[in-house]
Amino acid sequence: MVTNYNDKWNYNNCLNRYYNGCNYLIENPEEHDKYIKILMDLKHNCEVYLARIEQKELVTENERLNGFELS
Repeated sequence: MVTNYNDKWNYNNCLNRYYNGCNYLIENPEEHDKYIKILMDLKHNCEVYLARIEQKELVTENERLNGFELS
């Protein structure tokens, strides 16, 4: 299903950006106040995409943490 593919692609992209943001804030704690809202918005977006995917299929813990395999 195309919609599910798009949601998975968007989830993977969002998850990657979220993890990169977390790593950036770990390495640059002085930037916390500047970027925490963006990071929380990314987290929220990931949760929205994941909820949409879970309405259509079972999601494994590995997919939840590492993203989806897309072909």
